[in-house]
Amino acid sequence: MARSMSSALGLDCILLAAGASSRMGRPKLLLPFRGTTIIGATIGTVLGAGLRAIVVTRPGDEALRRAIAGMAGVELVVNPEPERGMLSSLQAGAERVRTERFFFLPADMPFVGMEIFYSLAARRAAGPVIPIAGGRKGHPVLMPSALMPALLALPYDAPLKNLILASGPSYEETGDEAVLRDIDTGSDYAEALRGDTVGAAGQIP
Repeated sequence: MARSMSSALGLDCILLAAGASSRMGRPKLLLPFRGTTIIGATIGTVLGAGLRAIVVTRPGDEALRRAIAGMAGVELVVNPEPERGMLSSLQAGAERVRTERFFFLPADMPFVGMEIFYSLAARRAAGPVIPIAGGRKGHPVLMPSALMPALLALPYDAPLKNLILASGPSYEETGDEAVLRDIDTGSDYAEALRGDTVGAAGQIP
């Protein structure tokens, strides 16, 4: 049964926004999309689901920080070493988590709808909950905060999936390829603006 869109999940969600946009060739998160920007659309969905957004950015990315600073329900965090990869951004955001469970989601995945968050949160699993579509793992991932010490202790080059697999994950078949879709390249963006399918690079690192 679909939940009311006014339902508030009351969880934290880390949005990973510290990438270099190297495949796009220009900063992508502030590109126009759905009447706002790519990151604006992602944040809007997160806030609409009643989540608190913890947005992890790169050092010196003042344009992005100015665009979202002061938004209610949004906390900005700087990853001092984004070149160490997505795990380092997740760790930077995890230090600000206040809830017993939390989501994480790359900020360039604006196609994920509120119902995805609702369906994952409805699973009362002790371990991580991962959405899948057609057997492929995607995002957002719902993590128990009990894993925080182990997450923060991971070396930067350790595969996050090893920790997740060792923690008894469960999988939620969403039937929605939005959990796989990001906007990574110029062609992805052009297709997104046309309303077509975009690239499927949103799998767990």
